[in-house]
Amino acid sequence: MTQPAISIQNLSKKYILGANSADSLRERLTQLFRLGQGSHQPEEIWALKDINLEVQPGEVLGIIGHNGAGKSTLLKILSRITHPTTGRIEINGRVSSLLEVGTGFHPELTGRENIYMNAAILGMKRAEIKKKFDEIVAFAEVEKFIDTPVKRYSSGMYTRLAFSVAAHLDPEILIVDEVLSVGD
Repeated sequence: MTQPAISIQNLSKKYILGANSADSLRERLTQLFRLGQGSHQPEEIWALKDINLEVQPGEVLGIIGHNGAGKSTLLKILSRITHPTTGRIEINGRVSSLLEVGTGFHPELTGRENIYMNAAILGMKRAEIKKKFDEIVAFAEVEKFIDTPVKRYSSGMYTRLAFSVAAHLDPEILIVDEVLSVGD
């Protein structure tokens, strides 16, 4: 039996609304004093509650739900951007995430410069980027614009380029959020 690519057991994520972190004793005492004056207690919101899931290598999983259902929270946990409150996650394989359009892109830099910078941030070696550069550009269909600053790209061009860089990392697990909804 093969090991699952993703295994999630009893995963939950809680957010506390209206809570301010107190960095000093004075701030903490001020918060306590305000609570005594009838201020609201911070409210707990469970974005995810007792999620159990296994994804086998080669499987494709789509997560569908209404706004606020916790879809993006789950993907951020799988991408290790945030941590669960409770539960266990096991990920077996290289993960690449595309959760926000062009995260790591600089608007003043050209498409070429952003490919090298973003791919390096995502863990690719310079030689690997150079080897895959033409494929990345062709997949994104931005050949004519590769030496133009990305601030002049349409949202679709920008998204395709960001997706192309992430897809060419050769991840075993590719996590994509609503980022593609703005594409052409």
